[in-house]
Formats: sequence, structure tokens, C-alpha cells
Amino acid sequence: MINICILTYIFNIGVGARKRVEPVKNKDQIAEVERLLRQHNSSPIYGDLWVFLNQTAARVGDALRLRYTDFNHIEGNVLNLKEQKTGKIRSIMLTTKALELVAQRRADNPVHEYLFEVDSNRAKGKPISRVTVSAKFKEAGDMLNLHIAAHSPRKNLGYHAIKRGVSLPTLTKLYGHSSQAATLAYCGIMEKDVEDVFQAIDY
Repeated sequence: MINICILTYIFNIGVGARKRVEPVKNKDQIAEVERLLRQHNSSPIYGDLWVFLNQTAARVGDALRLRYTDFNHIEGNVLNLKEQKTGKIRSIMLTTKALELVAQRRADNPVHEYLFEVDSNRAKGKPISRVTVSAKFKEAGDMLNLHIAAHSPRKNLGYHAIKRGVSLPTLTKLYGHSSQAATLAYCGIMEKDVEDVFQAIDY
């Protein structure tokens, strides 16, 4: 059955729309990026951040500002955080995998304040920088011929949710976008997805 989101793209956005950074559309490659980040870096922090961002769809800047104390007041498995970009309070549903990652990092780094804090003396007591994150993610992506950046995991969640049939209004609310068209473009609905619709015509 044709996904309604793809049809919305055809009629409301148009075939010519393009995205600068695409989500990772192959689930096996999402796991492979994590493996490469762990294999080619002495610290697990980059692999851990990749997993956390994929599990939460948090903006990377917001994730890097998270302190362990932020998790002391979560309601059930919901973390409420103030987004740096919008200034709005956003509720993030923490999956079991995300909660386990936070617990493991807390246990491994008992003196750290930030969830993704560096061990370097030069940046002691600070989280890793977005610039460094982008560079590390890009390195892993280049090995797989993927164009990814620090915000790619946030896009991954939306793209694969659409493919599973999650409703467009739900994702628009999740991302806090002003329109469904913006959500489709953000999630990487591209010309190839549109072509697949026409190629499936059988009448």
C-alpha cells in the first residue's frame, strides 16, 4: 500500500525538492555507523551519542547540554527539556536502550557532570563540541559513502517512522515543525520515493 506521506509529498511539495543532508535510509548502515564510531575512536562517547540521538531524535545541541541531574527528575521515561533553538519545552520519550545508555555512562563516568563530557584536560568539565561530533560522524559516513552530519540521527527517526506508516501529523508534532511539508522534506522524502509511487502503478 502506498504511504500517504509519499502522496502528500507529490501533491504538496513537488518532485524537484532537495535536501542537503539525508537520513541514513538503510537500517543496517545505522548500526554500521555506530560500529565504525566505536572502532575508530578510543572513547565510546561518539558511538554512545550516535545511539542516543537515534533513540531520542533530540537536537545534538540539546543532547550535548544534558547533565546527569536532568535525569533525576524524569517522569516515568519522559524527559522534559528546554530546546536551545526554539526555547520551547519538549518532552522526549526515553526508550529502554536510551535509559540503559545513560545508566551505563553514569556508572563509567561517576565524576562527570554532563552526559557526553570529554576527558581531555583542555576541555575538562565540558561536553564534547558539536564541531567535533560533526567531524566524527562525517568520518564514519565517508567510510560508507554516506553524507551524514550531527543532525542526521534526528532525521533517521522520522524517515524510518514514515516508512513504517507513522502518521505525518504525529511526526510534525514530534519535531515541532510548522507544517507537514517541512516534516516531509526534513525526513528525506526524495525523488526516488516519488518514482517508486509511479513505478508501482498497476492499472
